[in-house]
Amino acid sequence: MRILDHLFESSVLFLSSSDKQEILASMVAHASSLGFISEETPFKQAILERETLMSTGIGLQVAIPHAKLPEISEFFIIPAILSQNSNWDAIDKQPVRLVFMIGGPSDRQTDYLKILSKITLVIKNPARRKALMAAKDAKAVLSAFSEL
Repeated sequence: MRILDHLFESSVLFLSSSDKQEILASMVAHASSLGFISEETPFKQAILERETLMSTGIGLQVAIPHAKLPEISEFFIIPAILSQNSNWDAIDKQPVRLVFMIGGPSDRQTDYLKILSKITLVIKNPARRKALMAAKDAKAVLSAFSEL
């Protein structure tokens, strides 16, 4: 599985909001506009419910909100590069600047874990993480994942 099979230039967002709820709403709306989800409401509810269980702010200024639903046929990733810090209640108490929303089918946990693992590989690399935060266009974001 290649991560670029689930990540496209059209998926990348550059957001100026620092409000977690606004960021998530923008990302869900973008997933809908690209046809990754047929209805925004169930997916948004699943994303928000997941956030209430435990913050998806995993540290290193990164959050990975995610939801898997039976009506989603294929995995997708919506990356958002934030122009300002967002309070995400991250595990390391640091603000978030990179958000990777993952959506996919509920019956493919192994594929989900592979995608999560590849995102984690990229963000744990300080140079790649810094390049992502400084990215000005979608090509720059995708290039961080080109070897995976």
